[in-house]
Amino acid sequence: MKFRIIFLSASLVCGPASAINVRDALTSAYQNNQELLEIRQKVIASHEQIVQAKGGFRPRVDAKLSNTLANSRTKSDADSLHKKGIQKDNKGSVIVSQNLFRGFTDVAKVSKAEHDIFSAWAQLKDKEQDVFLKVIRAYLELYAKYATVEVHKANVVSMQKNYETASTKRNIGEETLTQESAAEAQYADAQSRLESALAELEAAKATFEQLTGTVAPEYVDHPKELIDMPGSAELLQDVALKDNPKITQAIQDLASSKQNKKSVTGQLLPSVDVEASSTRDINQSKTSINSLNYQGPNPKVTQVNNQVALTLSVPLYDAGVIRSQRRQAGENVVTSRITFEKVRKEIIQACRQVFRAYLAAKTNMDNSIKQVKAQQIAVDGNMQEMEVGTKILFDVLQAQTKLLEAKLNQISTIQKYYENLYQMLSLQGKLTAEGLNLPVEIFRIEQNYENIKNHI
Repeated sequence: MKFRIIFLSASLVCGPASAINVRDALTSAYQNNQELLEIRQKVIASHEQIVQAKGGFRPRVDAKLSNTLANSRTKSDADSLHKKGIQKDNKGSVIVSQNLFRGFTDVAKVSKAEHDIFSAWAQLKDKEQDVFLKVIRAYLELYAKYATVEVHKANVVSMQKNYETASTKRNIGEETLTQESAAEAQYADAQSRLESALAELEAAKATFEQLTGTVAPEYVDHPKELIDMPGSAELLQDVALKDNPKITQAIQDLASSKQNKKSVTGQLLPSVDVEASSTRDINQSKTSINSLNYQGPNPKVTQVNNQVALTLSVPLYDAGVIRSQRRQAGENVVTSRITFEKVRKEIIQACRQVFRAYLAAKTNMDNSIKQVKAQQIAVDGNMQEMEVGTKILFDVLQAQTKLLEAKLNQISTIQKYYENLYQMLSLQGKLTAEGLNLPVEIFRIEQNYENIKNHI
């Protein structure tokens, strides 16, 4: 169903060809919003966790080179001999080590990394929805402020006409000074409220530009229902408990905490490692006696050493650190379960509240349209009766004031209706570029993960 503010001019309601709509605003925010750009980079960085976790299954290769120069000096008073020796030692080695078993710690770390990454994806989706909801609220605020300005402009024109009419009638003795003063006061108040509305419009423009990264338009289209809504709070709740990114994040965080406990527990189990090394050692020395060069039997010695070792390590006592970490990990699992249940209850409560508010706003919006029509009829009737002398200007001013408040109330009810409408989309996890089928290149986070996860 589409609603229109019946008292607005066609140029504001329908907007010119260049007017922006909700989808345009969301498209711009998806491409330019700094919060979204920031969290996307954080999620991309989090993908490296899977590479780091898989490192426990891969071998480690190290190369070592050393060059040692040793100087020695010997002095003997008995035979007046002075010996000097120089020894050079060049050594190079390659060491390959591979863990064979580490108490299933590496398996748990990989699983934990996956759950952490999936949690980051859910957090990204939740942030996208949060930004979109902010943009929609800014759009609705901009729409309401434009409408409010138009209402106040029309009110200023009416109040000016009333004041001019009252002044003319007073000059010919048909109105009193009191009536003229009342009309003047209403005219001044209308001008003041218009200036306030214009200032609020500029603030709404600034907020819109900050969220979307684009210049606020001079006109905005009437809000629209982007996709079909559920027919009951129960249907809304069923979808939300399945697709809401907050519940997804809570599920992944719980699974991650369980894997973390397994990882810590694995450190209490034996570890088996194999290590292979190859070392080449070249040793050469030179001796000098009484400052005379003397090369004795000091040939260059080359030694090659290859070895393979299998090591079994059994942790016996580590000052209680790992056992303490295990107990801590267990408590974190309990905390994650509590968080999951808390998020679940919050979503159920939010679904009920928003759906009730949506129905109330829909009823209020229908009623506000009727109120504006009724107040417009009352104003027209009072003006006709004033012309024949059965009503005075004061009655017309009162009726126009009520009409103004009815129009402003209608703007507010439309704003609340669509805000609740989009809030329900957010609860269902559909307030995203993909869910709304926006005309943008969707940020495919899964593709980046697939490209990274097997890096070595």
